[in-house]
Amino acid sequence: MHSILTHTKMELKLFFRETLALLFTFIVPAVSFIVFAIMFNGVSYGGGLDYFQAYIPSMIGIIIFTTAFFSMGLQVVINREKGIYKRLKGTPLNQSAIFSATIVKGFFAIYVGAVEILLIAKFGFGTNLTEHAFQFFLALTFCSVTFFSIGFIVSSIAKRMNTALGIALIAMYPMMFLSGATVPLETLPEVLQNVSHFVPLTYVVNVLRDGWNGTLFASDALLDLGVLAGILIVSAIVGMKYFKWTD
Repeated sequence: MHSILTHTKMELKLFFRETLALLFTFIVPAVSFIVFAIMFNGVSYGGGLDYFQAYIPSMIGIIIFTTAFFSMGLQVVINREKGIYKRLKGTPLNQSAIFSATIVKGFFAIYVGAVEILLIAKFGFGTNLTEHAFQFFLALTFCSVTFFSIGFIVSSIAKRMNTALGIALIAMYPMMFLSGATVPLETLPEVLQNVSHFVPLTYVVNVLRDGWNGTLFASDALLDLGVLAGILIVSAIVGMKYFKWTD
């Protein structure tokens, strides 16, 4: 346990030193949420949801994506490229401690980012927060773990920082604009709505909205939960096969 705490402190220090990770985790989602709230506060969305019922979960979904790809996947590649993990092999710290600390860092970033969005919604716009906090917490945690597994695939494929950054930036556009996280899917052309079915964040947005609005255990949520569970299983298998802490 002591080794996990020690490495978690190191991971958090590295996290707060990475401008890109902080930008995409805390700044971009928060600024987007504020701008869209000012523009679309009075608009209704699919299922009769108002802006905050639809886009508090959506922006937190973006935080999940950016954390998994930038704060975890990219950071692991950077650490590996710098030889940090190779140097740690000469210490009592084992790989399970490194893995645990990385996961703890991911949850820290997501939960802090989520609280940031909630505070903006509550005190910046005076909106009521969810009455289904437990369902939303379950949805948030499940979606986070699923995207963590995808982040580790990124760090398995990419051997260099530039490659990992390129993958993250390329993935960012369909994740943000073809998932319903920023642009309502019903406003997109039919061909792009069909493409959204292949964007993992689409299912995260749906599950988070279900958790936020108290329908996580409804039958309509089963498909989205099933798709995310499938992604988690496949990603975990691929990650265990190909992921390496050192070159």
